[in-house]
Amino acid sequence: MLERAPLIHLLPGFCIPALLASLVTSVYNIVDQLFIGNKVGILGNAAANVVYPAVTVLTALSLMCGVGTSAVMNLALGNGEREKARMAVGNGTLLMILGGGIPCAAMLLFTEPLLYLFGCTGAVLPYALAYARITALGYIFSVLGAAGPFLIRADGSPKLALVCTSAGAVLNIFLDGLFVYGFDWGIAGAAWATVIGQGVSAGIFVWYLLHFKSFSLAGGKAEGLCAFRPVPSLAGRIAVLGAGPGFNFLTQALVQILMNGALRVYGGASVYGSETALAVAGVAGKVNTLAVAVVTGLSNGMQPIVSYNFGRKNYGRVIRTGEAVVGTVLCVSFVIFLGYQIFPRQITACFGAGDALYFDFAARYFRIFLMLIFLNGLQSSVGGFFSAQGKPWQSIAISFTRQVVMLPAMLAVLPQAMGLDGVLWAGPASDLVMAFLAGGLFWRRIRELKKMDGQPRK
Repeated sequence: MLERAPLIHLLPGFCIPALLASLVTSVYNIVDQLFIGNKVGILGNAAANVVYPAVTVLTALSLMCGVGTSAVMNLALGNGEREKARMAVGNGTLLMILGGGIPCAAMLLFTEPLLYLFGCTGAVLPYALAYARITALGYIFSVLGAAGPFLIRADGSPKLALVCTSAGAVLNIFLDGLFVYGFDWGIAGAAWATVIGQGVSAGIFVWYLLHFKSFSLAGGKAEGLCAFRPVPSLAGRIAVLGAGPGFNFLTQALVQILMNGALRVYGGASVYGSETALAVAGVAGKVNTLAVAVVTGLSNGMQPIVSYNFGRKNYGRVIRTGEAVVGTVLCVSFVIFLGYQIFPRQITACFGAGDALYFDFAARYFRIFLMLIFLNGLQSSVGGFFSAQGKPWQSIAISFTRQVVMLPAMLAVLPQAMGLDGVLWAGPASDLVMAFLAGGLFWRRIRELKKMDGQPRK
């Protein structure tokens, strides 16, 4: 199917479930923010924002494990290395457990110092402490439930991968209403709803591991050693191939921390105040997870097709898949950009009430900081295209340029001259530089693949 089915049918079959699964994942954070903002108010929105870097770190680890494991599995199957593919799934699952367990311990042991590092203020701290400590209990569930669908999809079950993700999200919505309003638990209720929903998704993935279609993971005469036996070299390969998208989100966590720190300082020196600036950034960040989910979902759906066909040396099919997905990402991202520019106040109002200054800053934040969101999609889609071919370093270079070099530099320079507006303009300035790099790398790689495929270079 991956090698011969028409792409016009195959791409929607993989990309649409992956896109929906990615959208459903963003529901966890958006629904929590909706309930918290409408129940608790501006301080609740700010609290969810200062905890969000930890969520982004978990997303990075989930993508590293999910993308890396599925890439190793599909490349191995494409090369006829069945045993290597089976062991990759087992070792990838072990990495997921480790990837959730270590951050859980860190957050529970150092909650307050981490929250202040993430930009918390004294007024926000009581709300952030409750939310952070409860959600930390579900970190392992979070990674298993987010990374597991990559393996289910790579095993040829994209619809079940969607079920795995959506089951927990649907339950989360119901429990948010019950706990936040029915039991009047406030921000703690939203946190417990998230943990339980993530636990359900993780449970479905664990069940699927026992019913894998491509091979058995338990071991035995037919399959060889137990797939869950640690193989350091294989685990390292998974980490390397998943490093691109993982690094992308890990550096996004760094950006969120730097942004929160800048908003706390320059927001406090403005008419808006630190808490309003942090709350608006939290709302905009959660809303933008929808855009990120679309791009990530399309990129994830592309991954099995690109990996398998690259392993089979079907380079023409790799080219057509990459061009179709990157083009779609740019078109969809442009529509989202228009929504941000036209309806910033209406979007913000969905997450609770605020005064005139609150909504004024929200409009500025959406229209300036997210100005080039339609180009930002190149970061994940082009990076995913390279990672699927076993080339993570180009993906890392794209993320590194925007989030480790450009954005911190802009945050250090622009606010000195422009105050709080300088914090906002740092976003589009960094997006523009990243887009030139990503577009150039993608164009050059397409030329290389055409040459490898025997096609004339244009």
